[in-house]
Amino acid sequence: MRMSKLFQKTLLGIIFLFAIIFITISVFSGWHLYNNLSEEYKSKGTAIASSIASSSAETILNLDSATVQAMIDQFLEIEGVSYVFVVDSTGEIISHTFIPTIPEEIKRISQIHKTGIRDVSIEGIGDFSDIVSPITEGAVGYVHVGMNKNNINQKMWAVLGKQLTLLSLIFIFSVLLAYFMVNRISQPLNQLTEYAKKLLAHDFDAKVDIKSKDEIGLLSNTMQSMANNINEVFDRYEFALKDAVVELQDTLAYLTTIIDNMADGLIVVDKDGVINHINPAASEMFGKAEFEMIGKNVKILGKELDKLVKKSLNTEEIVSNEINLVNERVGKAVAKSIKKEYFSEESEAKGILGSVILIRDITQEKEVDRLKTEFITVVSHELRTPLTSILGFIEIINKKFTENILPHLDMNNFRLSKAVNKINKNFKIILSEGERITSLINDVLDISKLESGKAIWNFKEISIQGVITDAYKALSSLFEQKGIPCYIEIQPSLPFINADRERLIQVVINLLSNALKFTEKGYVKCKTALNADEIVVSVEDSGIGIPEEEKERIFEKFKQVGDLIRGKPKGTGLGLAISKQIVEAHGGKIWVESELGKGSTFYFTIPLKRKEEFNENINS
Repeated sequence: MRMSKLFQKTLLGIIFLFAIIFITISVFSGWHLYNNLSEEYKSKGTAIASSIASSSAETILNLDSATVQAMIDQFLEIEGVSYVFVVDSTGEIISHTFIPTIPEEIKRISQIHKTGIRDVSIEGIGDFSDIVSPITEGAVGYVHVGMNKNNINQKMWAVLGKQLTLLSLIFIFSVLLAYFMVNRISQPLNQLTEYAKKLLAHDFDAKVDIKSKDEIGLLSNTMQSMANNINEVFDRYEFALKDAVVELQDTLAYLTTIIDNMADGLIVVDKDGVINHINPAASEMFGKAEFEMIGKNVKILGKELDKLVKKSLNTEEIVSNEINLVNERVGKAVAKSIKKEYFSEESEAKGILGSVILIRDITQEKEVDRLKTEFITVVSHELRTPLTSILGFIEIINKKFTENILPHLDMNNFRLSKAVNKINKNFKIILSEGERITSLINDVLDISKLESGKAIWNFKEISIQGVITDAYKALSSLFEQKGIPCYIEIQPSLPFINADRERLIQVVINLLSNALKFTEKGYVKCKTALNADEIVVSVEDSGIGIPEEEKERIFEKFKQVGDLIRGKPKGTGLGLAISKQIVEAHGGKIWVESELGKGSTFYFTIPLKRKEEFNENINS
């Protein structure tokens, strides 16, 4: 049977405890016994010496050494007495018990006439306590009695030996008793330990046979009950897990089928830009097999997609860009970063794990858009020439009517006066609508040139203050006419920017006119500020605001806020699209912040120095 650690520790504890007790008792008993025996021997020696001294004075004076010798010889029979000798007042030894001769050490101490007790060591004989008693206060002589100290040590070790034997028997009995008692506890604990190991190994059918009615038996029954309950729970969870796995496999298969049959391409990359998943549509778009792309960096699919992924991995916003596909096709890629919090809401570290890119083939849409733009451009060109002639002739007719015909008419004639007013009104309508059509045609031509890259740019060092001032002057009469104040707040000492002045004036005019158009009461405010290496321009109004779902759409062509039924203001719907093209051509960005019914604020940024990539776009 293997000795339990509990028993080992108990046995070591008993041995250690008994060692301390044994050493303590032995030292204390030996010291106490030695002192008692020493005192006993000294008392006995002192009594003997005093007895001899009191009874031998007259005998010594009579010079009867035989009688003294007979007297001291009888004391050698007393236990502990090793020698007795008597000296006269001159230090001469009269009688002694040394056989065969007197030791030299005795001869030396016989000359010392001093009452008391001293330790004497005689070579070859041993250690003694020499007790001196004077005879008639030393006038006659002195009696020396030697008590053997070796007897004290022998008695002391004899007693300690008996104590050691007794303690050893007690120790053996204690170990046997401890073994019996600890074994009753340790063996059930060993069984419980083995049982716990089986439970840890998920062997919930294992049993433990402990019949005791103490706490260990209660613990055994509790563990068995717990194992039975856990076994039942595991069985239930095992069935539930199997159902969940089947359901998850079905869901995964369903999702995989959806992803694999998507018309749009889907690519998933990790935080290092390595492709983890790609669907067949994406494989077809890039003309590569799936195994050629899985595990490779996304840069193998082109610089545009690589830039888009890097941008996505550095932001939580949705980013998009057009990319080139195989066979001269064009795709629209939209990327969104994957955050750790999507997988664990309790996770403290919520870093970006990767990115998901959705790619849609927009080749046909681009071609349709190109054809539409070309058609609109051609039609616009064809319409502008006759429209210019029509407006010219209308102005001439209006002038001739006013100068040559109107003075000769009798304006007191009611019917004639009414006809003249109607003619003047019709002239104004024709001119107003002609100008509106001309503005629409100019906007269409502008957006066509910007999109086709045929726009002519004139970049130079300019002041943003002059841009905003000139834009406001162009619209000041409209603000006065509508009674809406326009506040201009320009941060002082703004640096110059490298930009196309006329194009930026066009942007500010578009934003100010939109703000005025959608504001019936309140104010319009235009502000500038320097933010790091770019200038931020904002146009704020207290108008109708923009619904959340339309914030992104308003920068698309021919899109306007509101509804024709609700009286949407007239316009081409190209102003914001043109502004977006101009701002992005300068390397900036444009966006809006708005709350429905509480107004809007449009922002755009212009970098102090144009980035190289935008320089290349403009030059090309």
